[in-house]
Amino acid sequence: MAQATTAEERGTIQEVLVTAQRVATSASKTPVSLSVLSGDELKAAGAIDASSLTQLVPNVQISNNGGATVISIRGVSSSDNTEKGDPSAAFNVDGVYYARPQSAGLAFYDLERIEVLRGPQGTLYGRNATAGAINLITNKPVDHFEGSAAVELGNYHNVKFDGMVNAKVNDILALRAAVSRSKHDGYLRSTQGFAHDYDDDDSLAGRLHGLFKFSPNVSLLLTADTSKRKGAGPGTVPYETFIQKTGDAQRTATPSLQGNYDNRAHGTSAELKINTGIGELTYQAAHRNSFVGGNAAVGQYAPGVASTYTVADANSMQTSHELRLASSFGAWKTIAGLYWFYEESFIDSRFKNFPGVGDLIFRLNPTIARSKAAFGEVTYSVTPKLNVSAGLRRTFDTKTRNGYTILGEPEFYRSANIARVSYAQTTGRVGADYSLAKNTMLYATLATGYKAGGFNDGSESSNPFLKYDPEHLTSIEIGIKSRFLDNHLQINADVFRYAYKDLQLTAVAIDPVTHAGASQTLNAAKASVSGAEIEGKYVISSDDRINFSATYLDAYYKSYMPNATVSWAGRRLDKSPRFTLGLGYSHSFQIENGATLNATVGTRYSAAYVIGDPGNALQFTQGAYHMSDASLAYAPASGTWSVQAYVRNIENKTIMTSYAASFSGFPATAGLGTPRTAGLRLSAYF
Repeated sequence: MAQATTAEERGTIQEVLVTAQRVATSASKTPVSLSVLSGDELKAAGAIDASSLTQLVPNVQISNNGGATVISIRGVSSSDNTEKGDPSAAFNVDGVYYARPQSAGLAFYDLERIEVLRGPQGTLYGRNATAGAINLITNKPVDHFEGSAAVELGNYHNVKFDGMVNAKVNDILALRAAVSRSKHDGYLRSTQGFAHDYDDDDSLAGRLHGLFKFSPNVSLLLTADTSKRKGAGPGTVPYETFIQKTGDAQRTATPSLQGNYDNRAHGTSAELKINTGIGELTYQAAHRNSFVGGNAAVGQYAPGVASTYTVADANSMQTSHELRLASSFGAWKTIAGLYWFYEESFIDSRFKNFPGVGDLIFRLNPTIARSKAAFGEVTYSVTPKLNVSAGLRRTFDTKTRNGYTILGEPEFYRSANIARVSYAQTTGRVGADYSLAKNTMLYATLATGYKAGGFNDGSESSNPFLKYDPEHLTSIEIGIKSRFLDNHLQINADVFRYAYKDLQLTAVAIDPVTHAGASQTLNAAKASVSGAEIEGKYVISSDDRINFSATYLDAYYKSYMPNATVSWAGRRLDKSPRFTLGLGYSHSFQIENGATLNATVGTRYSAAYVIGDPGNALQFTQGAYHMSDASLAYAPASGTWSVQAYVRNIENKTIMTSYAASFSGFPATAGLGTPRTAGLRLSAYF
C-alpha cells in the first residue's frame, strides 16, 4: 500500500490487498462491489472525515445529522440516530463495529486504507449492514523507526495538526502512536455575533498500537484510542432560509443561544492471530465508551420569549468479542466464526423552556442491546477459473429499555418508556465467480441483509405503534472486474436489484400529552432498488492518471402510505439521485532536480434527490449540482517534506444534507454540507 516511487510503478495500476471478506485477498479478485482508497489517495483528495467519501465513492452519501454520521449506500439508509436506533451500514475500525452513529464522525488520520462495500453484508458482517459496510484500516506498527508531522492552515480559521511516530522496541514489540488536532470556525453564521458559531470544530484524537510478534505464527495487536470534540457543535438553519435565500445568506440564522458541544470517546481492543495447522485463528475483543453532552438551540431567537434549548447527557458502553477461523484445504476455502455484542446506554436529555411545559425530560436508564451470532462461508474451486461460494449467519438479538418522559422541574407528570423485543434471523449469501481472462473476473451473488427491529417511546399500554419489525433486504448482483492495456486501465462495473421489505422509516410524531416532537420509527411495506455502477482508473503514463465513475439508481417505494390518505408508491427513496458522475485527473511534473509537483483536479455531478418527512407526508428536493476540488503538492527529491495547497467545493455550493420537521411551533430545519474551504498543508517525514 506504500506510495509508488518509481516511474515503472507509477505507470501501472498496483494491486491492493483488502480484508473485505475477513481474510486478505487482492481487491481485483474479491467478488463484491468494493471501492478502496489508500491513505495517500485520501490525503491527495483532502478527505478529512467520513462525509468526504461522498465525493470519492460511487452511490455513497454521508452527512452529519445532529452530531451523528448518517450513511446512505445505494439509497439504503437510516435516520434514527438515537440510542434505540440502528444504522443501515456497518462502520468498522480495524474490524471493530462502532454501534453508535456519532462514532463514525471521527477524523481520518494515519490510515492505511478505507474499504467501502456496497450491498448487504449480512453473512460476514451481521446485522445492521443492509446498505453495506465501511472499513477503516489504520496503519499498524512496523519494525523500524519512522515518523511524520503535518500542520494545515485554511479559511474559517482552520488549524489542523497530525503526527505519527513508530518505533521498534525489540525483536518482539513495535509501537505506533498517532494524534490529530483540528479546529475551525463555524460554517453557519449567527446574527448575534456569538463567539462560536454552529458547524464548527474543536477536536482532538489519539491512538496507540502495540504489536507483539511472538513468532512467525503468533501475533497480538493491542490498541487504545481516545477522542474529544468541543465547540458550538453541529447546527441547522430554518428550511425557509435555505430555499428562499442564496449564497452566504443561506448559512445565516438567528439561533436562540450559542451551542456548547462536549463529546468524548475512548476504547481498547486486542486482536490475537495464530496460524495453526488448520488455518488462521483470529480472536478480537473490544470495549468502547462514549459520552455526549452539551446544549443546543431549538428554534430561532424571539425578543421577550424564553429561549428553548436542549441539554444532553448521554453515556453508552459497548463490548464485543469475535472468534474466526479461516482455512484452506485443496480446492476448499472456509471461514467460520462466533460473535457476541453488548451495548448499554444511559440518557438524561431535556428540553429547557419548552412551550407550555417548562422542562421536558427524557430519562432512560438503561437501554440495552444484546446480539450473538454464528456464521460460516465456504468457497469451492470447481475449476482453476470457476469458484462457487455459500454462507449463512444466524443472529439472535434482544433490546430492552426502561425509562420515563417527565414534564416539569419540579415534576408534575410522568409516563413510562418501557419495551422489550427479541428476534432470531438468518442471513445468507451464495455466489460464483469466473475468470474470463487473466485480469478479468465475472461474478454473481445472491445475498440477504437484516437490520434489527426496535421500539419507540412509550409502553404497550400507551403506544399502539410501540414496536417495529426488522428490516430485510435481498440483493441480486452481477459484476465484472477487469484490467486492460497492460495493466494501465482498470474498470469495475456491476448491476444490481434489491427487494426491500419492512423498510424502517423515522419521522417526528407529536406526543398527544406533551405536544413535543418525538422520533418514531415505523415499517414501510415494500421498496425496490435497482441500478448500475462503473468505476475505474486509467494510468495514461507514469505522470498522468484519470479516475472516473458513473452510477444509475432507481430506488422507489413499491407500497407505502405515510398516513391514511397519502400513498408514496412510486416515489423515490431518500438520498438516491438517479445519476451521478465523477471525474478526476492528476499530473505529476518531474523537475530536473528530482523534485515533483503533483496537480489534481476532480469534479462530481449529482442529479436531484429527495429527503422525506413521513410524519407530514412530505418530500423535499435537493436540486442537481456539481462540486469540484483541486490541489497542488510539491515534494523535493529527498522526500523529507512536502507542501500542498488545496481548495474544496470550488463552486461554493450549499447542499441540503438533512431535514428535520417542524414541531410545537418550531420551524422545520435543514442541515447543510461544507462550504468552499481552502488551505495550505505542510508535512515532514523522518
